[in-house]
Amino acid sequence: MIGTLIQNYEIKELIDEGGMGSIYLGIHKFLPRKVAIKVLNPLLRNRKEIIERFKNEALILSKLQHPNIITLYDYVENNEANYIIMEYVDGESLAEYIETTTGPIPETRTISLFLKILDAVNYAHEKNIIHRDIKPANFIIDKDYNIKILDFGIAKSIDALSKSLTQTGTKVGTTLFMSPQQVRGQVLDRRTDIYSLGVTLFQMVTGQLPYDENDTEYDLYNLIVNEPFPNPKEFYVGVSEEMHKIIQKATSKRPLDRYQSCEEFSKALLGISKNTKIQIPLSMKTKIFDIANENENKPPVLNRIFWRNLILLVLTTLFVAAIGVGFYFLIKSDNRHVIANEQILFKKENENSKIIEKLKFGETVKVISLNSEKLKETSKWLKVVSLRGNSGFVETENIEKPKIYEQINIIFDNNDAQKLTPVFYKKQLRKYFVNNKLYNRVNIEWKLSALDKKEFEFNFIAKADFNNNEVEDFVCVLKNNLNKEKKLLFFLDNSNKPIAFSFYENIKIKTLKKGTKGGAWYLGHELTKQTKTFSFIKTNKYEYLPHDGLLLYKEKTGQTVVFLLNLEENLVTYFEQPTF
Repeated sequence: MIGTLIQNYEIKELIDEGGMGSIYLGIHKFLPRKVAIKVLNPLLRNRKEIIERFKNEALILSKLQHPNIITLYDYVENNEANYIIMEYVDGESLAEYIETTTGPIPETRTISLFLKILDAVNYAHEKNIIHRDIKPANFIIDKDYNIKILDFGIAKSIDALSKSLTQTGTKVGTTLFMSPQQVRGQVLDRRTDIYSLGVTLFQMVTGQLPYDENDTEYDLYNLIVNEPFPNPKEFYVGVSEEMHKIIQKATSKRPLDRYQSCEEFSKALLGISKNTKIQIPLSMKTKIFDIANENENKPPVLNRIFWRNLILLVLTTLFVAAIGVGFYFLIKSDNRHVIANEQILFKKENENSKIIEKLKFGETVKVISLNSEKLKETSKWLKVVSLRGNSGFVETENIEKPKIYEQINIIFDNNDAQKLTPVFYKKQLRKYFVNNKLYNRVNIEWKLSALDKKEFEFNFIAKADFNNNEVEDFVCVLKNNLNKEKKLLFFLDNSNKPIAFSFYENIKIKTLKKGTKGGAWYLGHELTKQTKTFSFIKTNKYEYLPHDGLLLYKEKTGQTVVFLLNLEENLVTYFEQPTF
């Protein structure tokens, strides 16, 4: 498919792939425009219902022109395949943003992003379109915090005369974000999207899902229909009481208890009085279906017959659920990047087995292990295929998903710094950048450089056993390219949080070995000496280090400072060395 010409767009590279098909990056032959090209799997072209769904996504997108909704450029059919050509956004899904960049998003930023989402969904509702699969994975966010809805693969027009692609009683969507009405297979209106938006808001402010995604589908259905929606404050203490109440209302079991429109939802977020009456647009031609009208304060009790029919329905509609996935497919290729300086590809799951080849930092490998995703992350070895088509085993800790690799790679200002930093401390550096929001800038200001050790005694990276436990620790100097600030960071193997010192002058560092090999240094103690005239004078005491330490050199003044970990109090002490 690479190199194929679709209309005026040449397919350049694969972005994603799955059971439904693939997403490619396309570039216009004459114009400087990138596009995302969704290609339906040719093996599915004989399935009429799938073709209809694929066309329906293009038809839905053609009706929507909104800054926070992905733009459709064209729909193409030929003898080879079916294509949807749409706007390309260089960013990451909201789900990935939460998982790898921010964790819980601060409420002020959450509200700013979420108001854009609500505006886009409200626009679709005004066009009589309900999404039915709202979740963080279906939003993409770029570096400037613009956010767009990606996937209208199972969206539905709710005009009275529109053609239905799903029968009543059929469930579509992603289970964790389904409303109780979706679980029951009832007639849906815009308020099913309101519920899913509430679950999305929950994940944004807590950084977590409300339910365990490893639960069975049966258990999840029961929780969604019968149990109170979880309190976000029990998942993350930073959630305000006001935000809790908003999420609670959005995720009410009964549609009549939720916000009745995205506009009402937006006003709640902006702190507008709850007594403000919201006019529901007459253009929303929906059927309000409420089976709890006999007792408005209690949800329906689901009996054994319901659950039996529900299970049968699940088994018979797995295919429908599968084809409902759009931009992010259920089956994704697991591509990762090497983060070790030099990674060996072994023939077997053994370091003593035959070496197939050596992989460089940043190389892409495709994971082909048949283990479940959970087992993949916990096992020591993963089976992969290299760029050269060689298959073998690598250590799991030495490869990472694209987003995490990118965050690691951007830290290093040159290749020497990358080579001198062990994998464990590359990950620790990434955590430091995430926790201190150093990735939130448009241009990453902080960088880690290194000098050629053959030419310089001092460097910006040092490795030694600073806490005397026979495991190598790591120290580095980060430089701010804008204000010239420097950070001296101590990463100890037995601590999750580095020790940091700030400087506004040029500094370099080197390791000091313990004992006689490291030399004698002033550690704050004094000696009292007797002179020939029997008078006493005090002088600096020079001592050998009890364990490895660090020597810092200030270029401007020539001052040197010894840093030494106090093992008893578990803190770093430092001693300016006397000058003569």
